[in-house]
Amino acid sequence: MHHIINNLWLGSQEDADKLVRHNPEKISAILNVRGPDAYYPPGRDQSGEHRGKAYKWIATPDTGVIARDHLREALAWLKERTEKHENILLHCKHGISRSPGFLAAFMVQSGISASLEDAIATIRLHRNVQPAVQMMEHVSRVVLISAVTGLPNRTAFEQGEKSAFTAIVDVELMKVFNDHYGQIAGDLLLRRLGRILVSVGLDAYHERGDELLCKGKSREELTQKLSRAREIFRESFQIYADGRIRTIEGTDFSFGVGTTEDEQKAALGEARKAKAGAESPEWLRQIIASAGAGEPW
Repeated sequence: MHHIINNLWLGSQEDADKLVRHNPEKISAILNVRGPDAYYPPGRDQSGEHRGKAYKWIATPDTGVIARDHLREALAWLKERTEKHENILLHCKHGISRSPGFLAAFMVQSGISASLEDAIATIRLHRNVQPAVQMMEHVSRVVLISAVTGLPNRTAFEQGEKSAFTAIVDVELMKVFNDHYGQIAGDLLLRRLGRILVSVGLDAYHERGDELLCKGKSREELTQKLSRAREIFRESFQIYADGRIRTIEGTDFSFGVGTTEDEQKAALGEARKAKAGAESPEWLRQIIASAGAGEPW
């Protein structure tokens, strides 16, 4: 558990559980934003275990996206407890993504920080985090937004403006990545890819699984922007997996551009064939080395 600023602490489920027996920081209020995730036992209302403390549970799923109604509820509660001079702990499972996202938003709303970037920088002085700060309307937009990537989904793709060319994007070795680093890390990887595609100016959508779609006006435009996105995607970055921050490098994706689905899939197949003899990515070599196994994948 880390003291971030003023009356605000940030921690994990384990930190919150310890407060039942030992409370040296005199925490008097707890905001638990741990909803559905990949860990057991699941997040739940534990107010009965924290008698004498103000307690709030908001079941936020571990998707990297925070629903606006959840955010409004949390900010109102944090403001109320702060005005009562409570020492507050915010926590999720590991205190890496969900709870720092809520904390950063409150720091901006309350005037502690001038922007989300400033708030996150302040939090990172005390704790290594990757805050979930992307917001989503809980009802009105959820049917058009992928909860995994935050990108528009297939329904939005079909309802949107038609485009002469479309590209299929497929992440390399996604099953191996998920099997080793876990589904949560895999979802974080897909969200990172989604942000990269948008950052290079692509009209991007999440199709399903590890496949994404991009619309464009020409084959050349899509190829140029996707090639730039691949360069960024292969760069070293940090990701949360197994309760730790890991450094990953060498992730990649293939893409196929066409005017029809058959043409796109054929182009994607050719792109995969071209990579068949390529050297294994660095992250995969590290997995093999750490396992002491040299068998090919």
